[in-house]
Amino acid sequence: MSSLSASPGRLKMPRLWGVLVLVALLLGVFVWTRQQDQPAGGKMGMGNLKNAPVPVTLAPVTLQTMPVQIQTIGTVEPVSTVTLKPQIEGRLIGIHFQEGAFVEQGQLLFSIDTQPIQAALAQAQAVVSKDQSLVAQAQANLVRDQSAVKQAQANIERDAAQLEYAVAQEKRFASLLKDDFISQDQYEQAVTSRRAAEATLLADRSALENARAIVAADRSSIESALANVRADQAVVESNRIKLAYGTIRAPFSGRTGSLKIHVGDTVKAGDTELVRLDRMNPINVGFSVPEQSLKSLGASGKARRFPVGVETRETQPTRLTGQVDFLDNTVDTNTGTIRMKASFSNEARKLWPGQYVDVVLKLAQQANAVVIPLLALQSGQQGDYVFVARAGLAKMRPVVVDRIVGNQVVIRSGLSAGEQVVTDGQFQLSDGSRLQVKTGTSEVKPVSNQ
Repeated sequence: MSSLSASPGRLKMPRLWGVLVLVALLLGVFVWTRQQDQPAGGKMGMGNLKNAPVPVTLAPVTLQTMPVQIQTIGTVEPVSTVTLKPQIEGRLIGIHFQEGAFVEQGQLLFSIDTQPIQAALAQAQAVVSKDQSLVAQAQANLVRDQSAVKQAQANIERDAAQLEYAVAQEKRFASLLKDDFISQDQYEQAVTSRRAAEATLLADRSALENARAIVAADRSSIESALANVRADQAVVESNRIKLAYGTIRAPFSGRTGSLKIHVGDTVKAGDTELVRLDRMNPINVGFSVPEQSLKSLGASGKARRFPVGVETRETQPTRLTGQVDFLDNTVDTNTGTIRMKASFSNEARKLWPGQYVDVVLKLAQQANAVVIPLLALQSGQQGDYVFVARAGLAKMRPVVVDRIVGNQVVIRSGLSAGEQVVTDGQFQLSDGSRLQVKTGTSEVKPVSNQ
């Protein structure tokens, strides 16, 4: 029984030795391969690898005049936009453009059936002619009745003279009757003549008042007829305006949107939307800047027309330059920003409403700014830093960044002009690493002691 239990252990020993031999062989191959990779000058130990110079590219710290600017994102906005609506009701009989096309100011866009309006215009013109005839008739009546007034006035003058004569005769006959030169009958006839003259004059005066009343009525008739003519002419003019509304033209040059109606549809005045038209040139870009920029923007006085650059987000971006022409009067309390707009010439139609663009608002120029390439700037847990080349060694230097302009960095503090910073190879560096400067695609040379 004991000999049977010991046999499995003896069987495992050859397998274990086989594994150990295989591991030894693999380790030998690895060591031999590493030795073949060493330079011809001799084998390099781990300590030598750690202290080997690191190939790097350097760039000088320079003083430059750099723009003070704000970079943000903007949205392209049309200067003017309008949704065209009809001013009359009727059937749409013509669309004279392709939807989405660019149209010129004054170009015919839509036609509406105006036959009912033309009929109403003809009827209104006929009514005007009729009422103008009534005005002419009333004016003729006025002339006639004014003549009657003049005749009544003449009658009064004549009969007043006759009354005066009759009164004088009565007085004379009264004197003659007193001296018995005439009979009582003769005196009575004189009295009757005087009374008849008075009655005639009274009738003349009544006729004059009546003639004047007729003239006043004639004048009122003329005014009424003229008022009717003016009302009729207003109807005519209204129909002429409506007739002009039968054709709808572009109020300005721009790009049309999608059609909202088709030929044959009935449109309603001021209600039916036909198409949207956006003015494309010039065009605005709206954007927001931090409220801390208000002083630089001159918000306390008249805002200057600062230059603004925009760049589209295309494979081959479009770059345009414009000017600020709007600064809002209120800071957005939710975002702490203020709204601005810049105007751009867009003759080539590179900017489209609703498009997002990168905006650069240029506020001023800073002279003698400390500048390094953006490639030199590194970020760590303690903040921004660069590697400065001094005496052939890399020195880690914390820096305070003022702003980034394109592929350059304006440094507020931490560097001086004339120093050299590492722009390539930083990821192999640590503080105190030895440096070699790349002079070409493969050649390297040590950094001279500075």
